[in-house]
Amino acid sequence: MVIKNNLRFKTVIILLLFMSVIFSTGLAGSPGPVPEDNRIYAEVTIADNSYADPVEIGSFYTCKIDGIIEPSISNYLKKCLNQALASGYGLIILMDTPGGLEESMREMILSMLNTEIPVIVFVYPEGARAASAGVFLTYASDIAVMAPYTSIGAAHPVNLGGEEQVTGEMMEKITNDSVAFIKNLALSRERNQEWAEQAVRESVSITASEALEIGVIDITAKNTPDLLDKINGKVIDKLGKTFIINSKNAAVTELEMNLITRFLHIISNPNIAYILFMLGILGIIYEFSQPGLGISGAVGVLLLIIGLYALSILPINYAGLSLIILAVVLFVVDILLGLGGIPSIAGVASLMIGSFLLINTDAPYLKIARSIIISASVVAGCFMVIVIRAVYKAHRQKPVTGIAGILGETATVIIELRPEGQVKISGEIWQAVSKSGKKIKKGKKVKIESVDGLKLYVDEIPDNKDTH
Repeated sequence: MVIKNNLRFKTVIILLLFMSVIFSTGLAGSPGPVPEDNRIYAEVTIADNSYADPVEIGSFYTCKIDGIIEPSISNYLKKCLNQALASGYGLIILMDTPGGLEESMREMILSMLNTEIPVIVFVYPEGARAASAGVFLTYASDIAVMAPYTSIGAAHPVNLGGEEQVTGEMMEKITNDSVAFIKNLALSRERNQEWAEQAVRESVSITASEALEIGVIDITAKNTPDLLDKINGKVIDKLGKTFIINSKNAAVTELEMNLITRFLHIISNPNIAYILFMLGILGIIYEFSQPGLGISGAVGVLLLIIGLYALSILPINYAGLSLIILAVVLFVVDILLGLGGIPSIAGVASLMIGSFLLINTDAPYLKIARSIIISASVVAGCFMVIVIRAVYKAHRQKPVTGIAGILGETATVIIELRPEGQVKISGEIWQAVSKSGKKIKKGKKVKIESVDGLKLYVDEIPDNKDTH
């Protein structure tokens, strides 16, 4: 795609240059209108400033890219770019990322390259990194900046193929494609091509000072005010327009993620996605032990859908997913048939193995933490053995209600029996008769022996006798 686009771009440029020669010799009756697609004649415009006056950029928006590069981050950046373009602002991207999905990264880069505003990538704050996809985004920026004690590099592509096994030959092709992509970015932004290739092929990383020294970035800055001070007066030629940065007293406004985007970004973390997925499974399992309740099942389905959505953007291993489904089946079978817990034990083992296999990738930032998998398996086991089985046993017992349900129960005398009086049981007051005919004092415990209509016949329980 890159080669085709470059050929197309060069072809259009040649045609436009040829047409300009014709116009200059007077073969054309009058100069034609300015082309609508500035991207096509970017080089012509830069060479000939008669198309447009320089545009002054005196205000900036900032947006934060923090964490894994994935679809919600890509959509967030597009919205920020669109708002900056509509307002005539520049955009400063504050970035700290371990990398992410290639498709999302390429979408973000295309948006950055084809937006008619200056885009600045600032690896910030101190201790932040621009790893993997972050290297490409930095190279795609119009001005690349890093804070002190930050790092950039380790851009070698990793296996994100899920069930697909990537062979050595396929990985070599992927690597070569990534090298070509980042070298084109480096060429267009006049940055260090050799190091960019090393970052992709050899996963090298460097510090901010090293990156500045070898031409990977343009400047270093301590913070946003320092950045604005250092870029003041810079001239950027982009898409047929010339931008002059006037950031001496620039207004800076932060564009925050909306709640939905922030939520989607949070759950895209593999650990959080897995926890939501597990809570959904447990909620559905609990529903089988409480037929007709509905609440746990509804919540479980909701969490399961959210978890599956988050996992859908990750490289899922379907063998691992199948083992997790098998675990759920074993749990449900144990509940419905009351098989003594053995299927549940097998289910916990299947759940743990499936969880370890669930995410198939070489990228550490996309893997589920082992501690979370083990903890989730232990919780699921306890949930099954203790909670689910206890509830199930309670439902298996035949319920006893009405008058027959109080036979043998213990009541408290509230009005002395001589031999008649009143007793209280389960918050209700009953007429009662001493079965032996003996007087029973107020406050004494009695056992209900029989029932005649609405009258109870009771015997006194000695003080030293256990009650139940």
